[in-house]
Amino acid sequence: MDVSFLSRFVPAMLSGTVDDALFAGSPAGPDDEELLRHGVLPPARKKEIFVRTLQEVVFPGFEEFGIDPAPGRAWLLARTG
Repeated sequence: MDVSFLSRFVPAMLSGTVDDALFAGSPAGPDDEELLRHGVLPPARKKEIFVRTLQEVVFPGFEEFGIDPAPGRAWLLARTG
């Protein structure tokens, strides 16, 4: 089945999965160490994991199934610079 048409919907799907605040670069707060002990990741770590997962898992997976990852990569680049 040809699912290549999905590529144009990828940016909207990505926007729906994460709040733009993730990319705002908010500094670590004073309670981050305490929160980390309870499994709450600091914003910078959340961003790192999200970006790496897209680059190393999601986008290659799209390519594997014939979905052009370019719109998703452009979406990510617009948010990360």
